[in-house]
Amino acid sequence: MVSLDLLAAAFILSIQRAAGSPTALTQLKSCNLSPGTKIFLPSDPNFVNETKQRYTTHEAPTYKVSVKPALDTDVQKIVKYASSNKIPFLATGGGHGFATTFGKLQNGIEIDLGLFNDVSIDKAASTMTIGGAVLNGDVIEPLYAAGKEIQTGSEKCVGMVGTTLGGGVGRFNGLHGMVADSLLSVRLVTDTGNLITVSGTQNSDLFWGLRGAGMNYGIVVSATYKVYDLTNGGQIMNADFLFPLNESTIVLNYFKSFQTTLPAELALIFQTGYNAELGGAYIVVNAAFAGPMSKGMPLVQPLIDARPTKQNISMVTWNNLLNSAFFGSAPKNAPCIKGQDRSVYAVGIKTYDVPTFDIFLVNLKNFFLQYPAARSSVFFIEAFPNQAVKAVADDATAYPHRDINAHLLFNYGSTDHSVAATIDTFGQQARNNFSAASGYESLQVYVSYGHGDEGPVPLYADRKLPRLRALKKNWDPSGLFNFNEPF
Repeated sequence: MVSLDLLAAAFILSIQRAAGSPTALTQLKSCNLSPGTKIFLPSDPNFVNETKQRYTTHEAPTYKVSVKPALDTDVQKIVKYASSNKIPFLATGGGHGFATTFGKLQNGIEIDLGLFNDVSIDKAASTMTIGGAVLNGDVIEPLYAAGKEIQTGSEKCVGMVGTTLGGGVGRFNGLHGMVADSLLSVRLVTDTGNLITVSGTQNSDLFWGLRGAGMNYGIVVSATYKVYDLTNGGQIMNADFLFPLNESTIVLNYFKSFQTTLPAELALIFQTGYNAELGGAYIVVNAAFAGPMSKGMPLVQPLIDARPTKQNISMVTWNNLLNSAFFGSAPKNAPCIKGQDRSVYAVGIKTYDVPTFDIFLVNLKNFFLQYPAARSSVFFIEAFPNQAVKAVADDATAYPHRDINAHLLFNYGSTDHSVAATIDTFGQQARNNFSAASGYESLQVYVSYGHGDEGPVPLYADRKLPRLRALKKNWDPSGLFNFNEPF
């Protein structure tokens, strides 16, 4: 780590090279960052361990320096400095942004929000306030201890704020809506370095845009949410089923049976990957039911009747659900491992066209056989209930996909860069095939799952874009926040 007192020698030289400005040293000294701020250079031996690393190395941004601010005012000063010197920058929280658009940022400044990690719960008011770097998993234990819950993403290691700004899909969408629907307010650093409050009553126009496209407007240093009493006393029925790939039709017809009737308390996730110990390609289904086993068992009985290779059904507490799902084992934890080359594609669907799924799964099996370096790839169907999602008016937020019944996520990993083009060709073709059979007239993609090549319409929707662009012109006319799926 480079101390603040030693900043000039290494940091300034790096910034001067990036900015090409003879006044960079004077400007940087005027920043007067707080003593708690930490600054790292890529040449530091502890750079990787001390700074927020991106989940995937695929089309990744690069930095001349990483600054870990301690205070809101530090974030403001860094933004003002970078903006005035035309140095690109990116704020990082969980580090799980998939999009290839991040790769357009080269030799910039990382604003690592890692020190903004507080979680504060007001049990009486049923609210929670978190820092900009808090992860989904960080909120679960404090909430459970307070007898509360909130909808989160299905991975503990993904940033809570990042999840929110894209909308926020997860198992409890049927009960509480999108994660963004529980957002009450944020404190946000704008393109001018101002710190403002954004809520339903303060800067309400921007509050609309933050919920579904928020990464385009500023840096959220803290966020306050509505939280809820534990459903069913915090008791969840967790059911996991392992099937061979040749049973896909039975499993997919089970998912299709809930296409428009998935109970608000039931969330389903289908996963296909490769595991040599399981004989190659496999299917795992996780069903989480926020209710008593007596009501949950009939809902999973068709999977039991399909005679899975392995199954586990048990009651778990809400705070242990993410650890218990998928037999409590590693395949689902793969998204928490960083430093790998992973190329991600996605499709939102309204209907299940089972033959399209079956053809894809056969193709994926053959892909695993032909390209062993890609055997860390996984495919998910996230079938989350949407009763509470649909209960929110479409024009209430910028989030455009309230009628999607399932999100398909193709997470392609490889240990051999030479197959990257092959992976992208395979991924694009699969996305095209599923889009054609999705029940929509055109491609629909949840923005947080976007690859980066879709263009703005599939991510944000034609009907939302005029208002989003008007907000952009007002709040970020210079396009400082244009690296995460810009429009």
